[in-house]
Amino acid sequence: MKSILLITVFFYLMPASLIAQNKENFLPATHEHLNYMGRVDFSGNQIARYDWPGVTVRFRFTGNELKLYFKGGERNYFDLLIDGELLKVLHAKGDTIAVIKGIKGKGPHEVQFIKRTEGEMGETLFYGVELAKKGTLLPGEVKINRRIEFIGNSITCGYGAESESADDDFDPQTENVNKSYATILANAFSADYHVVAHSGLGVVRNYGDPQKVSTTLATMPQRFARVMDMKDSPEWDFSKWTPDAVVINLGTNDFSTLPHSDKVIFQRAYEDLVLQIREVYGAVPVFCVVGPMTDEPCHSYVKETVNSIRLVYNDSNVFFTGIPPALLDRENDLGADAHPSFQGQQKIAGHLIPVMSTVLGWDYKWE
Repeated sequence: MKSILLITVFFYLMPASLIAQNKENFLPATHEHLNYMGRVDFSGNQIARYDWPGVTVRFRFTGNELKLYFKGGERNYFDLLIDGELLKVLHAKGDTIAVIKGIKGKGPHEVQFIKRTEGEMGETLFYGVELAKKGTLLPGEVKINRRIEFIGNSITCGYGAESESADDDFDPQTENVNKSYATILANAFSADYHVVAHSGLGVVRNYGDPQKVSTTLATMPQRFARVMDMKDSPEWDFSKWTPDAVVINLGTNDFSTLPHSDKVIFQRAYEDLVLQIREVYGAVPVFCVVGPMTDEPCHSYVKETVNSIRLVYNDSNVFFTGIPPALLDRENDLGADAHPSFQGQQKIAGHLIPVMSTVLGWDYKWE
C-alpha cells in the first residue's frame, strides 16, 4: 500500500507525568490491539519494557496522524514502518512524543516500530500511542503462522550491517537487526521471530576474556531464560511463545581470541543449551550454525556435538550447518569491525534458507 506522502515527523521531549493525563485518544502500551513481537516486560504500570534487538510494536489504525510515546535511551535506534515502507529511523534519548503527520489516506494503516539495536544499547520504554480525534485502533489481522527463534551474537544482532567498511569502528547507528540474516531469513519464510542475541558473548567464554570460562559477564546460554538481556530477572515465560524452529549461531567469541574454550567444557555447555531448548520447546528443529566469522576448531566442535546429541538422545531434529569464512568478500561484504554488512548478511541468509526450507518443508520468497 503506497500511502506515505509528504510525511513530517516532529519530536517533543515529554515529562513522564504527561502520560498520566486523560487524553481521549491515548492508548497505553497494554492495549489489546497493540501487538508485540519479541520478549517484553509488562510488569510496570501499563508500560512495555524491552531491550532485545528486533522487538517490534505492531498495530493497525485509521486516520492520517499518529503519536508514539516512548523513551529509547542514548544509544538505541528504531525503524518506523507505515504500510510496509520505512518512514524514518527514530532516536529519542528521553521521554519523547514522535508526532507523525501527513499520512495519505484514512487507512487502515499498518505500523511497525522496530528496535534496531541490542540490549547493551539500552532499555526501551514504550508508553503507548495517540491517534487523531477520529482515529481508531483496530484489531490485528492474523497473517503469520510460522515462528523462528534466533540465539546468537553480534552477527545475529546486525552489528555493523549498515557500515560501509570493515575498518569502521562500531557505531550503534550502523547496527540494524532488520538487516541481519535473522530478519532476512524470517521475512523470506514469512515468519514471526524472536532475537535473543548479544554481541561479544559465547557459549562458555565471551570475547576477549582472559579466562577460558567467563564468570564476570553472563554468556548467551545464561541469558536464554531472561525477559531482558541486561537484567537477570524476571524470567521469560516460555509458554507465551513457542517457535517452530530455533537457530543457534554461537561459538565465534569462544574462539575469537586466546585462550580458547576447552573442547569438553564447550561441547558440554553447547549440549546443555540444546537440552534446555528441548525442555521448553519440545522437539522443534534446532539448527546449529557456525560461521562465517570463525573457522576451526569451532566448526568441528559443534558438528561433533550435534552428532552426539542425535546419537545419545536419539534426537534426529538437530542439524549442523557450517558457514565458511570464504563466503564473505572483505571488500564488498563486511562492515564495522569486519562484521558482515547487509550484503554479507544476505549471503548468510542465502546459505541457510535452502537448508531450513528442506528440513521444515516451508516454501520461501527470496528477494
